[in-house]
Amino acid sequence: SDARRAWLADQARLGFTLLKNCPTEPGTVAAVARLFGFVRTTNYGEIFDVRSAPDPINLAYTADALPAHTDNPYRNPVPGMQLLHCLEAAGSGGESFVVDGFRAAQLLEERAPRHFAMLSEWPMRFEFQSADAWLVNEAAMIGLETTGELTSVRFNSRSATAPRLPFDATPGYYAAYRAFAQIINSPELEVRFKLAPGELFMVDNTRVLHGRNAFSIESGTRHLQGCYADLDGLHSTLRLL
Repeated sequence: SDARRAWLADQARLGFTLLKNCPTEPGTVAAVARLFGFVRTTNYGEIFDVRSAPDPINLAYTADALPAHTDNPYRNPVPGMQLLHCLEAAGSGGESFVVDGFRAAQLLEERAPRHFAMLSEWPMRFEFQSADAWLVNEAAMIGLETTGELTSVRFNSRSATAPRLPFDATPGYYAAYRAFAQIINSPELEVRFKLAPGELFMVDNTRVLHGRNAFSIESGTRHLQGCYADLDGLHSTLRLL
């Protein structure tokens, strides 16, 4: 349909879209993913619930703030698309935000070319451990094609561990990491919004970082459902349309 083509074209171009007036039924997020591709199942399941939980295995399952990040950099390959659908919204806090990682990388290259080179040439080690999974991946925070074109950004301070670097390169690498983090966390790069029940946002997880403000459990339940999909499905469907 024309509406589906316009939606997927915006997603491919911008790396982010927000859908409104979705049903507030559990499982809707997977149905939306199947409009362009296939749900990618991980150790979190086909669909995962994002709400505060006792003994959480992930910071997302708390009421705390989540800084800007890409998901699952400890996987190879990372999920190309992430979808998050709001079923219930907290009364106070819980605002979401997104950051264009490609723009952040471009700003780093303009302001500090040596930092950009460090983060594109040397890999970071990302790791996740739980009772049923131990995932490790080493990859550059800024991914480049052989032509120098940006292909990906991986940024997640919660799963970044000590990179395996020559001793002399370590101070410069951490200076570059800090400089990149300061750009990513600068307010002028953020697009902020508060999800209402029935709203669903989708990010290109190889390009767009996302996060949220802390929220008050006393002000109401915040319940999102999420799932992952792959980028090739989106581009295939868009070509067919």
